Amino acid sequence: MAFTPILSGSAQIGALKSPEVLSEVQAYIRQCRKVIPVNERVEVYDNTDLETKPANRIGTINVGTNMMLTGVVREAKEGRPTAVQIYMLDRRFPRMQPVGWVDASKITGC
Repeated sequence: MAFTPILSGSAQIGALKSPEVLSEVQAYIRQCRKVIPVNERVEVYDNTDLETKPANRIGTINVGTNMMLTGVVREAKEGRPTAVQIYMLDRRFPRMQPVGWVDASKITGC
């Protein structure tokens, strides 16, 4: 299976805060991306904290699986995206979680 969902009610809940800047890059909307082969897979999270809150991981996307960008990015140093919001064309995410966040450095264009 190219995408493995994780159905968990134990996602970590914390204070509403975001030290990073979220923005929309219209040129990214509906752009296809895939996992860089050397990475083998990319973990998908339900927020921009990514690896800092493992309980918020909602799945995995393997090499060879296309994903689409929503256009929403988390920016950090030098204005480069560090996390991007994605969705799957075939809606493999659980119905209550239509989008997820991945590490921007682990994906490339289709």
